[in-house]
Amino acid sequence: MSAQVTNVVAPQTNPTQEKRLIRVAVITVSDRAYQGIYKDESGPKVAATFPPEQYDVVTTKIVPDEIFAISNEIVRCVEMERVDIVVTTGGTGCSMRDVTPEATRNVIQREVVGISEVIRLANREKYPNMILSRGVSGIRNQTLVFNLPGNPENARIALESVLAALPHCIKTMRQQRPMRKTKGQNAVGGLRNSGEGKSRTKPKPRMRP
Repeated sequence: MSAQVTNVVAPQTNPTQEKRLIRVAVITVSDRAYQGIYKDESGPKVAATFPPEQYDVVTTKIVPDEIFAISNEIVRCVEMERVDIVVTTGGTGCSMRDVTPEATRNVIQREVVGISEVIRLANREKYPNMILSRGVSGIRNQTLVFNLPGNPENARIALESVLAALPHCIKTMRQQRPMRKTKGQNAVGGLRNSGEGKSRTKPKPRMRP
């Protein structure tokens, strides 16, 4: 008696269900690197620190220490490149030309202070000057933006100190959905348009002549 052969159909994978890499933009902030006086080492060091099996560095850029230039490039990466993370390196110190934190605050909508706090304390025993970094971190739309120091080695250490928390942050932002208003609610305080929730005062007694 011949054995019956059954065809096993392999399950088809939906490309939309495959895990998407986290898209990253790296911005180097440096007057001298921008002018070509010296080679940028911080940007490539930062880009190489992102594990390629989980992150895709889609764009790198060098900009001068100018608030307008830094802010514009952050916004471009968020709006045009549609990246999940924008990381800057440089311009976070205490000199008058270090304006990356100010430029970043101009364009983020919410702060994520824990990232910058950890960066400042990363390997502080060996690099005590790390606490002088004024870098900030925050969110613009659904993109995480944060500042790293300009020194290549310090930038690498700082990024490694927060790297483990980044995927959860990105996952949370990707799952964001706008809140739906329930029937009869307005945008402020959930009060109904019918006047419910308005303060009610007792009429004052009429004085007799």
